[in-house]
Amino acid sequence: MMLDHSNKLLQWRRLKSFNTPVWTVLIGSLLARTSYFMAWPYLITILYRNHGASEVTVGAMLAGSAFVGATSGLYTGYLSDKLGRRPVMVIGGLVAAFAYAGIGLAQEIWQFGLFLMFTGLMRPMIETPAKAVIGDHLPDNKDRELGLNIRYFLINLGGAIGPVIGITLALSNPQLLFLICALVYLGFSVFLFFGIQDIKKSASQTLLPNFRETVSILKKDRIFLYLLAANFIMMFVYAQYESSVPQIIVRSSIDDAAALIALLVLTNTLTIVLFQFPMLHLLERFALNVRTRLGMTLMGVSQLIFLSNIDGAAWLWIFATFVLSMGEVIAFPTLNVQIDEIAPKHLRGSYFGAATLSSLGFSAAPLIGGAILHYFNADWLFLFCFALSLVMIGLYYRVQKIVTLKNNALSC
Repeated sequence: MMLDHSNKLLQWRRLKSFNTPVWTVLIGSLLARTSYFMAWPYLITILYRNHGASEVTVGAMLAGSAFVGATSGLYTGYLSDKLGRRPVMVIGGLVAAFAYAGIGLAQEIWQFGLFLMFTGLMRPMIETPAKAVIGDHLPDNKDRELGLNIRYFLINLGGAIGPVIGITLALSNPQLLFLICALVYLGFSVFLFFGIQDIKKSASQTLLPNFRETVSILKKDRIFLYLLAANFIMMFVYAQYESSVPQIIVRSSIDDAAALIALLVLTNTLTIVLFQFPMLHLLERFALNVRTRLGMTLMGVSQLIFLSNIDGAAWLWIFATFVLSMGEVIAFPTLNVQIDEIAPKHLRGSYFGAATLSSLGFSAAPLIGGAILHYFNADWLFLFCFALSLVMIGLYYRVQKIVTLKNNALSC
């Protein structure tokens, strides 16, 4: 079948429809994430080498932060539908500034744990409404898909720039990076306040159901629930790269563990920066479910490569991270597009907020991964993640079957 070139996704003319709120979200995401990635890769190193934190302690702290973000996302998404995107995002930026300043000044383990909870809270307050802003201001489906993909690209561009800036400062004073991050988020809040204007509420938004009714609507959406389950598993598998793999490296015989961890982060983000749009162009003709399953397959293969790295060779860590990142660059951006497609306009924030429940996979990953490392070893962890990859691929087959049956019923 020939593609309709006038309806292709990657066209410069689509950028003309991006208004001030959309550009505010996109540019703000780049600035905020650059500062975030300046500091975050060095957190585990600080906790282990400066404070002697165990695998389970680090895993529990990261899990707690992710749990707060996942469970608060549903309500903050609903609030963005009810009160508007701007107030929720601005408050989220202020919470982020407070949290990162606290980490930068923390001296005791419990203090790190406390402020990490606030970092979990701020993420859905900023990111959930940001995705909804793109949907609110871009009525064309292809424009919205491009906007969501550009946002994902800029977040990872920040991930490529951040470690390069941060690695020099981290050698002398790693916690200083978190204070810089706090200042950036403070400026980000001001930027959001002046750059975002909430659109006037329609009649359907004025009659927005209460929170309990909104949850009931979400629970009845079978496609959404299967997507949620599959993406929970995907987040769990992916999060081992951010939480468990650094712990394995830090506790290995590698001399400069911090530099290797930063290199893995750089590999991940550069892969996304370099390959996201070429892969989007190459795979545009395929359905979102097909793209997602391909990405999940690559993520499963990466677990086998991690497993094969018996000697802990740096190049194999990097290669496995590259394969994992290729899976991410294909699968991750499609999630937001899928949620945008199935969400009613007046519940867009609530759907994006509920989708953050899949990040409970991020919450469970450090805790379960840390426990597996502590009581067993890394081989068992990577085998477990490979098995989970097969499960999530199966769930996406189920999603495709439901969508096909639904479309057939509508066409009758």
